[in-house]
Amino acid sequence: MKSLKRMLYELTMDKEFVALKFLIDRPNVFHVVGATHLETWHSRFLTWLLDPTERHMLGYYPFQRFLMAVAESADENLDDITDLAMLNVNQFRHPEVIAEKDINKLDIDEQENLEESEKNDDKGRLDVFFKVNIVDEKDPSQEKRLILAVEQKVYARVDVNQCNKYLRKFEEKFKDETFLLVGLVPKSQIKDSNEATFGSSKWNGIDYQQLVDIVLMPCLENPDLSIYAKPIIQQYVDALRMPYKGKREKLATIEEERILVRSIYDRFEDVFKAITNISNEDDSEERNYVNTVVNETYGEVFRTIKWILNEENDVEELWNFSTPFQRTIHKRWDELHIVINHENEETIIDGKTVAELWKKSLQWIEEQQLPLHQLVEEGFILGGGDRGNRYAIALQPIHKNRKKFASIHTYESIITGETYFLETKINPHSGMLTIAKLLKNLGVAVETPLLETGGTVLV
Repeated sequence: MKSLKRMLYELTMDKEFVALKFLIDRPNVFHVVGATHLETWHSRFLTWLLDPTERHMLGYYPFQRFLMAVAESADENLDDITDLAMLNVNQFRHPEVIAEKDINKLDIDEQENLEESEKNDDKGRLDVFFKVNIVDEKDPSQEKRLILAVEQKVYARVDVNQCNKYLRKFEEKFKDETFLLVGLVPKSQIKDSNEATFGSSKWNGIDYQQLVDIVLMPCLENPDLSIYAKPIIQQYVDALRMPYKGKREKLATIEEERILVRSIYDRFEDVFKAITNISNEDDSEERNYVNTVVNETYGEVFRTIKWILNEENDVEELWNFSTPFQRTIHKRWDELHIVINHENEETIIDGKTVAELWKKSLQWIEEQQLPLHQLVEEGFILGGGDRGNRYAIALQPIHKNRKKFASIHTYESIITGETYFLETKINPHSGMLTIAKLLKNLGVAVETPLLETGGTVLV
């Protein structure tokens, strides 16, 4: 039997592991000048990209792709935003994109915010302000103005009070015009709805992964893109892939990384399971060696692998080299439970595995005659939001992205007699989060004590 040291050696010498390391380590100008996650640089780049008069030669294409990203995440007026994104470019007139340093001239910010902005570069002004007139195709003499305003966050948290102030200002100043308020933030800040994230459903939230997938990568593939502008966009995408917040979180990944990680994990799953197992053991010479390899020698590569696997919810558990006290708390996940309050009656559902918890929850739902089938028929998205590409439960074991379920369990409906397919190769946190979301969609009050007591940090 191979030792763990030998297994780690074979993993780190694998050609795809080396390719992933090269991809992560390739030089990046934002990193070289020490501005990888400086918010001013992010807003300046977005201003340049959205401006159809700039020399990237893409015209309105980035702007329309950005609207598509907004439409994907909108809580309301989805069709209206989609219609704007699909307009003929010949209908656009007089575009103007205002850089964040000049936005205060628009008299949008309240005086207290202007004073604050001088002290704190993260607050007090919007980051991108895009204005364009739209001509009515049937009556060219009729024009209406569209305003797109973007509040961008990297390190700073979303300030709901600030968002509410901007909303009131826009409703007052631009009440006769069409405007879109967009928050571009890290995925970790996106909650179940725009209202929960920004304080109002009139805000539209997108994350940097959506910016990469829906806007930047299509721009890079656009044949009209200037050969001189292409490296700028590529460098920005690479900057988004670099971890921030003390090297814990990535703003985005690219498909090339995901393909490599998926292939590496599929071929070395036993190694990753061994890493996970030893990370939960008591300190030893072997554990310290593995910790050094995973978190120091090849730290950036393993962080990327862990980040992508977590994003895809594709593994039941990942390594966590924590203190003995934290490892004790981590084992609380061995028995999962949720607390349901429905029709003045409290019910506790527990299970030792994600699959067991799911099956007990589905049985309870059907015993209450709740409309489960429609949600299953549509395919219920895994995780706390509705933007993912993977189903937790569906009528066929095929995800939204057309990939097969990685680990299949089935549930026989006691109402319809149909077989419901469950994706159970997910971590306990994602499993509980999805069940809670399902119950809430059915109008059921549910509590998840392990999530609410901080367990999410230790999964």
